[in-house]
Amino acid sequence: NISENSFAQSVNQHVSVSIHEDLINSYFGSIGEISGKGSKKVLGNKVKYTWKVKNPNIKIESGIASFNAKVDIKAGKIKATKKAKGELDISYLKEKNVIKLKTKEIKVKLTFKMLGQKVSIGTIDLSKYYKPSFEFAGPQPIQNQLEIEMPDKTKKIINVESVNEKLVLEENKITVYSDFNFLSPGESN
Repeated sequence: NISENSFAQSVNQHVSVSIHEDLINSYFGSIGEISGKGSKKVLGNKVKYTWKVKNPNIKIESGIASFNAKVDIKAGKIKATKKAKGELDISYLKEKNVIKLKTKEIKVKLTFKMLGQKVSIGTIDLSKYYKPSFEFAGPQPIQNQLEIEMPDKTKKIINVESVNEKLVLEENKITVYSDFNFLSPGESN
């Protein structure tokens, strides 16, 4: 998915498409409140609880994109907060010219202390709530062929191809870099 060159910026390539982490965080914010409830038998009593995700966000650093959030748990007067951490699966699909972002498993153990004992009430996987993969167009040209009229009124065809694509995770952004080749029909690189 991520190329071996995903840690170093390729500044000499012809074209790039970047996705800033703020855009992804705005998307997660637009999903709205993610919360749930349940009940579990604890020490012979049925305990009702609720949970709510707070501050879901993506942090992109050199070579890694991570998901972070806090999950508030409440059972009666008992409250606890757990950290949720996970990674994003980021890939560039050249055949489709798509940059694809998808959350991997983000499991959170719902636990709290009751009467001095650690009580486990279950585990949730937040990735199912932030599930749809997010897709963006990559750096390929819209036209794969150009037609130029020459001075003698003949037409010259030039094929345009995208090559040397590199997916790079940089500070605060995901970038796919590419070079373009311009070839006459029948010519190969």
